[in-house]
Amino acid sequence: MFSLTIKELTARKLRLLTTAFAVLLGVAFMAGTMVFSDTIAATFDSVLAHADAGVDAYVRTPSDIELGYGESGPRLDASLADTVAAVDGVDEVALRINGYAQIVGRDGKPVGDLSANPAFGTNWVTIADLNPYELSSGHVPANDDEIVIDQASADKAGYQLGDIATVLTKQAPRQFIVAGIATFGSADSPAGATAVLFTDATATELLALPGRADAIAVTADEGVSQTDLASKVQAALGSRVEVITGSTLVGEHQSSLAADFAGFDTMMMIFAFVAMFVGAFIINNTFSITVAQRTREMATLRAIGASGRQVRRAVLIEAAMIGVAASAAGLAAGVGVAAGLRVLMAQFGIELPDGPVVISEGAMVISFGVGVTVTVLSAWLPARRAARIAPIAALREVSIDDDASSRKRAISGVAIIAAGVGGLFAGLAGATLALVGVGALAMFVGVAVISPVLARPVAHLLGLPLRFRGVSGELATRNAKRNPKRTARTAASLMIGVGLVGFITVFAASTKTSVAGSLAEDFVGTHIVQAGGYDYSSGLSPELAERLRSAPGVDVVAEARMSPAVVDGAPTDAFFAFDATTIDQVFRLGAIEGDLDELGATGLAVSADEARDQGWAIGSTVSVTFPSGTSRLVVGAIYSDATDWVGSMFVDLDAFRANGMDDFDFKVYVSGDQAAIDAVAAGFSSAEVLDRAAFMKNVSGDIDTILGLCYALLGLAVLIALLGIANTLALSIFERTRELGLLRAVGMTRSQIRSVVRWESIIIAVFGTVLGLTIGTFFGWAIVRAMADKGIDTLTVPVTSLAVVTIIAVFAGAIAAVVPARRAAKLDVLEALVTA
Repeated sequence: MFSLTIKELTARKLRLLTTAFAVLLGVAFMAGTMVFSDTIAATFDSVLAHADAGVDAYVRTPSDIELGYGESGPRLDASLADTVAAVDGVDEVALRINGYAQIVGRDGKPVGDLSANPAFGTNWVTIADLNPYELSSGHVPANDDEIVIDQASADKAGYQLGDIATVLTKQAPRQFIVAGIATFGSADSPAGATAVLFTDATATELLALPGRADAIAVTADEGVSQTDLASKVQAALGSRVEVITGSTLVGEHQSSLAADFAGFDTMMMIFAFVAMFVGAFIINNTFSITVAQRTREMATLRAIGASGRQVRRAVLIEAAMIGVAASAAGLAAGVGVAAGLRVLMAQFGIELPDGPVVISEGAMVISFGVGVTVTVLSAWLPARRAARIAPIAALREVSIDDDASSRKRAISGVAIIAAGVGGLFAGLAGATLALVGVGALAMFVGVAVISPVLARPVAHLLGLPLRFRGVSGELATRNAKRNPKRTARTAASLMIGVGLVGFITVFAASTKTSVAGSLAEDFVGTHIVQAGGYDYSSGLSPELAERLRSAPGVDVVAEARMSPAVVDGAPTDAFFAFDATTIDQVFRLGAIEGDLDELGATGLAVSADEARDQGWAIGSTVSVTFPSGTSRLVVGAIYSDATDWVGSMFVDLDAFRANGMDDFDFKVYVSGDQAAIDAVAAGFSSAEVLDRAAFMKNVSGDIDTILGLCYALLGLAVLIALLGIANTLALSIFERTRELGLLRAVGMTRSQIRSVVRWESIIIAVFGTVLGLTIGTFFGWAIVRAMADKGIDTLTVPVTSLAVVTIIAVFAGAIAAVVPARRAAKLDVLEALVTA
């Protein structure tokens, strides 16, 4: 049986290659994703380890909130450096002063994108072992009007030594002389961010507060371990600060950066899974077709003594061999995919550091194992079906498909779909991504199970317009209806990719509509000024808002700030602060109980829904933990509307100042004359002035960027699905060799034969597209319903966009049929007629 399996594989090279290619693509994407993630992680880990390699102990004020990479907690007293320096075992000590600083390019635009990477400002540490930056040219900032910038920013902006550069901080923009250019460890920038380095005095003035610093870095005397040094410094300073070892610092930075990329890694693995899932449908379909085509052959084997177990084993061995060969090739291709992913990320504005490619044993073993396992499991049902072929089937001319429309199949499909819907909604309600994924997977499987029941009527309906194409259209329709299970399985692979495309298209359109509707309903200002960042440690200088308030033609100014916080034990990444005296003049807050003007440093405003859910009323006390500490705030106002913009709760700017937050506005809402606002904002290079239409265009652009990235990543799944259509058509042509020969013998032209195959492919493609768009639209509706309380509450089905997807599917189906159609048209009539 093994020799027979080898002969079967070598005799059907085209089938072998097309099936293997589907597996290869799926494994390549999975391996490439893992290689890409491992490479980026290893590069960052190496850079961070090198940057802080000389730090033996690190003194900081602890924070009750977990902070991300580059974020600082409460600042400490800079004079503690003298106490640390006097500790036995301490060699050298240096202050670390960090904050937001962004250099402006020659074109007047800020260097770097705050929405993708932070902009760091820090002091130049004169002690080499404690300075993560290494000077590559020029000299250190010797005077307060000199700076050092990172190599990547210098290259991007075209700055050279001695140039004058404008720098944005929390104060008004200032100009400095570029005295030096530095690398971050061995990298051109700190993890893709921009960096500006000042003297200690300037860094304190622009980034921190007088007499304050973010941390104290320490080196040890020779022979003193990091642990012993940290213990001695901790004993000298007491419990008011936290002292950690240098290795702990490096580990924390590596873990924080890894956490920042965790969502990206998850997204990439989801797309890799989708590719493998689509490939599984193709493998299953291919083996189902080949088993059906080899019914007489396998029945003959049974008749001459082969057991059902041997037949099943032969099919599984064939699948395993294809899986091993394709997965091995996929591993090699995965390295190329990893390089392609880097280029793809760069096209969408996500810049990543260069580093040697990391090919881990784990990534290779997992990818290879998944490829082989998926291939074998996908062939399991066809193998079982082959094992049940009775010897009497050797007397039949054709295989019989008698269960495509069975009641059992319909009931099973509906039950699986219902279970998937339940899992999807349960996952959305509990914000459980894994359960959402399982629910979506079950829905796809359920539709695939029930789709043979739909295949005949839908193919008949889709084939009605083809009657105008004459006999070619009629035969194409009948071929699609002839074997509904085959048609459905082939369409199901395309259904998955198109379903996800449809989902993100509907969700993106609904998001745009919801934001536009909320903007029109709740925002009563005229303009929104923003810097593009979403981080509490960067943004617009408050100086901008101050100048706007005093500018003629500007009526209302409301600053907006944000911070991570823990409210009554519930963590949030977006706790808002506004100018409480003016926020109700730019947003319709609805009915307001209490007085916003009296919030001050200790008041809290909450939405009516939040107050009801938490049982709060005017005068209730709420515990709020900021990065600098915990405060007891009193509910001083309850509002009913505009929660999409101001959140479920907010405080006045005074509360942020009282709790040690830096003065940074992530947005400034304004009512006034466009020219007056532009005139003030012109002095702040990062400030982008947007009216309602421009703001919506900006939001739509951000959504479209994400949409484009998703489309690009889903393109592989669609490509695999189209390969499956071509593979199915090629196998069906082999099955219908005598039929095609007879058609040619009675007068059908080569062109008509090509049309039959092409139209059949288009029917299958449109069938899969219709299924996919139906599921995708349902997913979009479910997500919108689940996110109604997050402001995404208006379902929008973009008919034009979905129509374009359908048209593309028609053309893709035609392209997938090119090779099979040419092969069918070139069949030798006489040889085809004598085919057994």
